[in-house]
Amino acid sequence: MDTWFLALAVFLLTAVLILWRPGRIHEAIPALAGAFALFLLGFVERPDVLRVMAVVWNAAMTIIATFVMASVLEGAGFFRWVTDRLIERAEGSGYRLFHLVLAFSACLTLFLNNDGSILLGTPVVLGLVRRLRLTGRAALGYLIGACLIASASSPPIGVSNMANLEAMSLVHISLTEHLHAVAIPALMGLAFCWWLVYLLFRRHLPPTLALTAAAFPESSPFPGPGLPHPHALRPRHHRPGPPPPPPPLPPPPVELRVRPAPPAEPGERNDPVLQWFAVGIVVLVRVGYFAASAAGFPTYVVAVTGACILLAANALRRNAVSPREAIRRAPWAVLGFAFGMDLVVFGIKNAGIISAVAVKVGPAVESSRLAATMLPAGIATLVSAFLNNHPGLISGSLMLLEMPGLVRPALYTAYAGVVLGSDLGALVTPVGTLAVLIWFHMLRQHGYEYSWWDYTRITLLVIPAAFLCALGGLYVSSMLFGF
Repeated sequence: MDTWFLALAVFLLTAVLILWRPGRIHEAIPALAGAFALFLLGFVERPDVLRVMAVVWNAAMTIIATFVMASVLEGAGFFRWVTDRLIERAEGSGYRLFHLVLAFSACLTLFLNNDGSILLGTPVVLGLVRRLRLTGRAALGYLIGACLIASASSPPIGVSNMANLEAMSLVHISLTEHLHAVAIPALMGLAFCWWLVYLLFRRHLPPTLALTAAAFPESSPFPGPGLPHPHALRPRHHRPGPPPPPPPLPPPPVELRVRPAPPAEPGERNDPVLQWFAVGIVVLVRVGYFAASAAGFPTYVVAVTGACILLAANALRRNAVSPREAIRRAPWAVLGFAFGMDLVVFGIKNAGIISAVAVKVGPAVESSRLAATMLPAGIATLVSAFLNNHPGLISGSLMLLEMPGLVRPALYTAYAGVVLGSDLGALVTPVGTLAVLIWFHMLRQHGYEYSWWDYTRITLLVIPAAFLCALGGLYVSSMLFGF
């Protein structure tokens, strides 16, 4: 029992330091310190270190290669071009722009990952908010909507979240099996989350946007006159005679002055050829993940190959972003964070805490489809919401491995519940995912001081309902498809 308390104390202290970050230290430092402490105490052994290195290497290198590809896209001006197109496709409607922003965030997560979607999508949304001069609840609606959808889009595809990759490696589930088990309930939860966020902010969104030619930069690839005012009267041809009486004027639209597009960032230029070549490579890499997973080939090899191709194309186009700069900007510290946190979770496992939980819930999970759907998902949600989804998903996966009587169909259901709880249910608190913490940090850097309560009072109305909807979809799909 004493070993339980000692290991649990190290685990909780590590989690507190990761979330608190005294002196703005990187999350990797307390994670590695906690892992080293457990190693000295004898809870982590050398075989655990080697196993974690094998698990983390594949996941982390996949994410880093994805960030390198995203840097090439950014340097070619792709995200700046997307900002202009979002405003253009909105056609003067604030509601349509809201859905376009959320769709853009979801696509970034599906083609990159949830952290990449936050890091690269948040500046795009901030640029929209500033150019449209949105304030108050309207600005919060676009910003938090993009944040929630970016994170809620990560469960369906395993490579959209680094923790998903590690859980797949631990439970020995392929990328195709992950998609088969998680996709339907995850998409149901995503759609319900999208609808609830829209309902919450609908009355605060601007109904119409008064767009002018200043909304688009002079270098826009779509030259031409500016968009007309959404309520401008169209010219009509009349026969000679007295003009008809004017129609009643509609309510005045919400007039929003649009700031001119900011100048390009250093190292960024408009290169349409490189933009679309890079998009094609990203799509091919995404398809290659599934082929590599089916063949038992490491997914990081596909990602690194795609990143090398884009770096070579970037050099041939003589773009301003150098390969050395793109590689340097990759989040190399994520290797240390993932490695240290996984070792901490393995220390908890070796102390017997995860086994004790597995013994308590295992019989119910093995005998009941409803329990297999709800219990692992609930445990993963609690751990993720109050600590972080990284240890939540890893500890949940290890808990499943501690249930020797868990047959493959029940394992699929329980695994999908753990993924949904760690990726979707964890969003109820700001500390639930690293992506949300990054989002808060980026907003503060740009002068948007939202509190944790501003975030939580919205997620409490959205995330629990969306999570229950996803679990309901998991229960039904497990019955229909026999897993």
